[in-house]
Amino acid sequence: MTKSKIFFVLSLSFLSGVFAASFFLIEDYFILILVLAGIIVFVVNRKNQKAVVASAAVLFLALGIWRANVSLDAARNNLAVEVLGSVEFVGIVSSDPEITEKNQKMKVESRNLSGGATEYNSEEKNKERKYISKLVYWCKNLFGNDGEKMLITAPIYPEYQYGDELKVSCILQKPENFSENFDYQMYLAKDGIYRVCDKSQITLVAKNRGNKFYSAILAIKNKFEEKLSAIFPEPEGAYFKGLLLGGSKRMPKVLTDTFQRTGTSHTLAVSGYNVTIVAAFLMWLGICLSLWRQQVFSFAVIGIVLFVLMTGAPSSAVRAGIMGTLVIWAMKEGRLANSTNAILFAASAMLLINPLLLRYDAGFQLSFLATIGIVQMSPLLEKFFFRKGRAPKIIQETAILTMSAIIFVLPIILNSFEKLPLVSPVANLLILPAIPAIMGLGFAAGIAGFVFLPLGKLVGFLPYLMLKIELVVIQWLANLPWASVEVKNFGWKYILTYYLVLFPSLYFYKRKIKKLDLIASEE
Repeated sequence: MTKSKIFFVLSLSFLSGVFAASFFLIEDYFILILVLAGIIVFVVNRKNQKAVVASAAVLFLALGIWRANVSLDAARNNLAVEVLGSVEFVGIVSSDPEITEKNQKMKVESRNLSGGATEYNSEEKNKERKYISKLVYWCKNLFGNDGEKMLITAPIYPEYQYGDELKVSCILQKPENFSENFDYQMYLAKDGIYRVCDKSQITLVAKNRGNKFYSAILAIKNKFEEKLSAIFPEPEGAYFKGLLLGGSKRMPKVLTDTFQRTGTSHTLAVSGYNVTIVAAFLMWLGICLSLWRQQVFSFAVIGIVLFVLMTGAPSSAVRAGIMGTLVIWAMKEGRLANSTNAILFAASAMLLINPLLLRYDAGFQLSFLATIGIVQMSPLLEKFFFRKGRAPKIIQETAILTMSAIIFVLPIILNSFEKLPLVSPVANLLILPAIPAIMGLGFAAGIAGFVFLPLGKLVGFLPYLMLKIELVVIQWLANLPWASVEVKNFGWKYILTYYLVLFPSLYFYKRKIKKLDLIASEE
């Protein structure tokens, strides 16, 4: 076996272990059985390469199960603590608050929790830390201070920022699951949040107590967002900020529903879905500017880094940026169809740090699946549907990339939004080709706005017109009676069935195509 195949087997074994433990209850004794079986196979057949690889694969499978079990046990034990009530603490806002139409949600790390929930600071909260390395724990809490994390919902005003030190008095409660298909408790637990604060009374104690580098990034982002608000009127401004900075929280609910009906919500999410598509367009733009191959690669990577920084570098954007960069690297090396190992390695590293992402983070799911879809599916679609002279190359490439991603992320979309957007292929084909130009020109308008606001408005006139046209198109498609079909209760059983059919079908189809190509070359 080649080193590439061995790496593929071991990475896939680890991911399979995390996957199995995330969806099924696997006792510790079964992990011990796997470890013993792997050791026995190695000892008995250590001179046989395939046997050695098989034994290592079993051990990596056990590692994945164990790693997921540790995180799941820690999360469930923390959620099971019933000592709740009125508390007072001083904490620091640990991420950029999420601003909605009605309120702001803040993740706050406490420093001196006291009151009815004092016993919550028990040894149970450190269970995960005992079992994993300090390096992994440090990575998981890169911008935090290792305190108790709370989710606080507060009025929009006064506005708070990352790094603000707050004195909080509230009633500590356990998060509630409001839907059978969405485990809100575990969704928060993946970020180390096990309690929410109700009836909060907040006093600002000090500012700029967070990570200095991250604070600087967010300060630039917030200032840039202010300039964009002054340049682009609503609702086009909200749409553009969603495109450039990620998130649909800035948009009115009516417009958000419109994007969901047309299957274009991914353009507003910081996931591998939009990052990889934008990255492909950046490479195409670099080629149009007559850049060398290495320069095209650097141009696209720099664009992805700027995109991630401008979103405020949340973990979802960082993961999407990593996936997008991998696709760019694969395109540069001319190995798009053979870059699966790099994606599996990135996914394995992320899940080693936080295995709860696999099941409870839709952003991770979309980033990973969209990237795999583009890498594995687009070469096949290009082989059969790409024809010179049929349509402009950019249109064909957009269609291929879009369909590749949609095929792989469709179950996640159905589970998250409970709608099957029938007009999605047409909607994406109509709006995606213009998105890189809108983002590039809009970004230039924002920079110009820093120099002279009227100049920013002048530069922003063209992207504003393009945004307006795109919104008209999306709203028109959303109003079609057959635009989307409601799909209720598309749970994990259906999702697993979908992928259990998709992946083997793709594997056997690629083998068939490879045999046909081999026969054709011999003739």
